[in-house]
Amino acid sequence: MAETRRVLYRCPNRTNVLCPCGAVARKLSKLGLEYRTERVPYRRRNRPEIVELTGMKYVPVLVDGDEVVNDSHRIRQYLDWRYGDSEERPADASASAGSQ
Repeated sequence: MAETRRVLYRCPNRTNVLCPCGAVARKLSKLGLEYRTERVPYRRRNRPEIVELTGMKYVPVLVDGDEVVNDSHRIRQYLDWRYGDSEERPADASASAGSQ
Protein backbone atom coordinates (compact mmCIF):
# COMPACT_ATOMS: atom_id res chain seq x y z
CA MET A 1 0.00 0.00 0.00
CA ALA A 2 1.38 3.40 -0.96
CA GLU A 3 2.16 5.80 1.85
CA THR A 4 -0.08 8.86 1.85
CA ARG A 5 1.72 12.11 1.22
CA ARG A 6 -1.02 14.15 2.89
CA VAL A 7 -0.26 15.16 6.50
CA LEU A 8 -2.34 17.32 8.82
CA TYR A 9 -0.34 18.95 11.61
CA ARG A 10 -2.77 19.86 14.35
CA CYS A 11 -3.12 20.61 18.04
CA PRO A 12 -3.33 17.79 20.59
CA ASN A 13 -7.07 18.34 21.09
CA ARG A 14 -8.71 14.94 20.50
CA THR A 15 -12.06 16.25 19.32
CA ASN A 16 -12.90 17.58 15.85
CA VAL A 17 -15.47 20.01 17.21
CA LEU A 18 -13.73 22.59 19.36
CA CYS A 19 -10.87 23.96 17.28
CA PRO A 20 -9.93 25.07 13.76
CA CYS A 21 -7.79 21.94 13.39
CA GLY A 22 -10.95 19.88 13.76
CA ALA A 23 -12.68 21.85 11.00
CA VAL A 24 -9.89 20.83 8.63
CA ALA A 25 -10.07 17.19 9.77
CA ARG A 26 -13.85 17.19 9.18
CA LYS A 27 -13.35 18.62 5.68
CA LEU A 28 -10.75 15.97 4.80
CA SER A 29 -13.10 13.24 6.03
CA LYS A 30 -16.08 14.72 4.17
CA LEU A 31 -14.09 14.66 0.94
CA GLY A 32 -13.00 11.07 1.64
CA LEU A 33 -9.31 11.94 1.53
CA GLU A 34 -6.73 9.80 3.30
CA TYR A 35 -4.30 11.66 5.52
CA ARG A 36 -1.93 11.15 8.41
CA THR A 37 -2.32 13.19 11.58
CA GLU A 38 0.66 14.65 13.42
CA ARG A 39 -0.26 16.21 16.73
CA VAL A 40 2.02 19.00 17.90
CA PRO A 41 2.46 20.36 21.44
CA TYR A 42 0.17 23.06 22.79
CA ARG A 43 3.17 25.29 23.52
CA ARG A 44 4.10 27.11 20.35
CA ARG A 45 7.78 27.24 21.21
CA ASN A 46 7.86 23.42 20.97
CA ARG A 47 6.84 23.31 17.29
CA PRO A 48 10.08 23.47 15.29
CA GLU A 49 8.65 21.35 12.46
CA ILE A 50 5.82 23.84 11.94
CA VAL A 51 8.25 26.77 11.92
CA GLU A 52 10.38 24.92 9.38
CA LEU A 53 7.37 24.31 7.11
CA THR A 54 5.65 27.70 7.31
CA GLY A 55 7.88 30.18 9.12
CA MET A 56 5.17 30.50 11.79
CA LYS A 57 4.24 28.51 14.91
CA TYR A 58 0.50 28.11 14.29
CA VAL A 59 -1.54 25.06 13.36
CA PRO A 60 -3.34 23.63 11.48
CA VAL A 61 -0.94 23.03 8.61
CA LEU A 62 -1.71 20.70 5.73
CA VAL A 63 1.08 19.16 3.67
CA ASP A 64 -0.38 17.76 0.46
CA GLY A 65 2.48 16.35 -1.58
CA ASP A 66 4.64 19.38 -2.34
CA GLU A 67 1.99 21.90 -1.25
CA VAL A 68 2.09 23.38 2.26
CA VAL A 69 -1.01 25.31 3.34
CA ASN A 70 -1.57 26.91 6.74
CA ASP A 71 -4.62 28.54 8.36
CA SER A 72 -7.83 26.52 8.63
CA HIS A 73 -9.80 28.79 6.28
CA ARG A 74 -7.13 28.70 3.57
CA ILE A 75 -6.76 24.92 3.94
CA ARG A 76 -10.51 24.38 3.48
CA GLN A 77 -10.52 26.66 0.43
CA TYR A 78 -7.57 24.74 -1.01
CA LEU A 79 -9.33 21.41 -0.43
CA ASP A 80 -12.50 22.69 -2.12
CA TRP A 81 -10.46 23.95 -5.07
CA ARG A 82 -8.33 20.82 -5.44
CA TYR A 83 -10.69 18.00 -4.42
CA GLY A 84 -14.14 19.54 -3.94
CA ASP A 85 -17.32 18.27 -5.51
CA SER A 86 -18.54 19.98 -8.66
CA GLU A 87 -21.61 20.97 -6.61
CA GLU A 88 -19.41 23.03 -4.29
CA ARG A 89 -17.67 24.90 -7.12
CA PRO A 90 -19.23 28.07 -8.46
CA ALA A 91 -21.83 27.25 -11.12
CA ASP A 92 -21.01 30.29 -13.23
CA ALA A 93 -17.36 29.16 -13.66
CA SER A 94 -18.32 26.20 -15.85
CA ALA A 95 -21.01 28.19 -17.66
CA SER A 96 -18.69 31.09 -18.46
CA ALA A 97 -15.98 28.70 -19.68
CA GLY A 98 -18.43 27.11 -22.12
CA SER A 99 -19.76 30.40 -23.47
CA GLN A 100 -16.39 31.77 -24.58
